[in-house]
Amino acid sequence: MEKKNYLRSIGGVMIIMLAGKLLALAANQYYLSYFGSGNPQLNVYSWAINVPNYIFQSFGTALTSVVIPIFAALLVQNKKKEADRFASNVICVSGALTLLLIGVGTALSFVLPYTTDFDDKSYAGMALRIMMPVMLFYGMCYIYQGILQSHGKYRSAALSNLPNGIVIIIYVAFFAKRFGVTGLLVATLIGFFLQFAVLIIPAARAGFRPSPVFDLRDPDLRQAGKMTVPIILGACAYQLNMYFNITMMSNVDKNSVSLFTFVQTLIISSVMTMVLAITSVMYPTLSKHAAQDDREGFKSTLSSTAGGTIFILLPLSVGLIVLREPFLALVSMHGKMTYADVKTEASFLLMYSLCIVFLGIKEIADRAFYSMKKTRISAITGVLIMAVNVALGFVLSKFTPLGAAGIPLAYSTAVICGTAFLVIMLRREIGAFGYSIAENAIKSAAASAIMGAAVYLVYRLISGGGVADASIKKRLVCVAVPTLCGIAVYFVAALVLKIPAFSSVAAKLRGKRSATEDK
Repeated sequence: MEKKNYLRSIGGVMIIMLAGKLLALAANQYYLSYFGSGNPQLNVYSWAINVPNYIFQSFGTALTSVVIPIFAALLVQNKKKEADRFASNVICVSGALTLLLIGVGTALSFVLPYTTDFDDKSYAGMALRIMMPVMLFYGMCYIYQGILQSHGKYRSAALSNLPNGIVIIIYVAFFAKRFGVTGLLVATLIGFFLQFAVLIIPAARAGFRPSPVFDLRDPDLRQAGKMTVPIILGACAYQLNMYFNITMMSNVDKNSVSLFTFVQTLIISSVMTMVLAITSVMYPTLSKHAAQDDREGFKSTLSSTAGGTIFILLPLSVGLIVLREPFLALVSMHGKMTYADVKTEASFLLMYSLCIVFLGIKEIADRAFYSMKKTRISAITGVLIMAVNVALGFVLSKFTPLGAAGIPLAYSTAVICGTAFLVIMLRREIGAFGYSIAENAIKSAAASAIMGAAVYLVYRLISGGGVADASIKKRLVCVAVPTLCGIAVYFVAALVLKIPAFSSVAAKLRGKRSATEDK
């Protein structure tokens, strides 16, 4: 893929995925402000909608990670019939396994509520049983996204991020008064079904026609199975981390579970959305380079992607740290949400912001290993992150003044340690991936520091006494003006410092403008 088309594909996917994430965050904030963060059933809802995700996500991550390299390799070899048969086989086999997982999850719904401090354990169990079928929709989503991405239909694959937020917003607006939080659970289930349904037609247009194949002896499926085990172990460690964090929060401060879930969604999910927009284009490209044994192309794609990710995520992290309270006051302080809730959210956001860049690099390094069909190192990294997170999370939340804020701090520390280990192992595997990554990191850090100072000064000048009692208009100004100033300062600093990730884009824009003027 040409670099110009590569960047355009990433940009298009990122816009769609960010739109979906903004819809999800708007929906999240809408029901938070409607029901109130102290609503016991809403805190159960925030816990219950995540548990099936924790159970299945490891299997789902493995599905995407093994389908794309094998499916893409078959397409590169002009074996479309074999590629479609392989995908159909994966759909049938994974569907059967998912139904088994739903049965296990339903059985666990009678036990898992007793690991929490929720008062109404029976309601928590019922909420879990309502949500368990979403695992089937998750699985189909992952497979169809992998098929579309392998065909180069990146934007179509990203469409699945849109429906759930829309369904929840419609439910709260028109039906929440009558059906309450229980109805919200059902609406969420419908939203997840629609996330899969919107992928069926684009996949058909791309030429994929599923057929009833259930062949456990298929060599491609067996190869996928060998790759899957380490990926599941690594991804399972990640999901256990998330489950540990939210369950620990329910024991340390059960009234803050919804606030914690909101910030976790805001940071982890939003950052992952941006990174997945990048890796959804990068991963099939790396897989094709690996299939063709094109090491230079592989390293070039990896280097440019990592440098661009650092360039985007580092200023985002600094900006969120500096403007965390006014930003959360703007998006959260509505309805029954108070400034005390904002302060609690801000403490969580500060701790999570520390790992934003490292999350991005970790995902890219993981995909690099997966594309080479080497999955063991990522599994070891996942276990390492889990061990550090669980140990630190328990100590920091129970035995330090940080309390609940120690949980996200432990997670950030664990991610930083895991990313460092993963990058070292990747460097041993393929050698140096290019000086531009280190140059991007150092220069982006300098530009971000300059930007952070500018944002802080502008905010202090216009905020006056802060935003605790400010009107919505003032809150908007206190976020928008420093943000716009920060963006301007960052890009000027990037131009002056000649950050590689920015210089290549700027050169293309200058070339395009010159061509237009010549005409």
